[in-house]
Amino acid sequence: MKDAELGEVQTIHQPWGKEEVFANVEGRFVGRVLHVRAGQQVSLHLHLQDEGVISLMSGAVLLELGEDADSRNRIQMTPGQTVHIESGTVHRISAVQDSMLLEVASAAHRA
Repeated sequence: MKDAELGEVQTIHQPWGKEEVFANVEGRFVGRVLHVRAGQQVSLHLHLQDEGVISLMSGAVLLELGEDADSRNRIQMTPGQTVHIESGTVHRISAVQDSMLLEVASAAHRA
């Protein structure tokens, strides 16, 4: 059996709140907790080479998803809901209330 290596959660402060990277396994996956303040949003973006799953733990968010910036669906998420975001999907999260989300993404995703 291999010895476990202990690490530390990395906190990254963002204009919209903060992210806590709890897993960053080189070449495999990244796990983060996103804390988005009410009235704030992450930038509209896409990832060309990765995909991820986001689960809303608390609060309420508006999730925008689409093939491009001009054709996005808007989905209201409530706690307990999960969404799979495939590579190449334009997306953005806007917090209606202070919100906490869990995200696990493939390794191409930045930490």
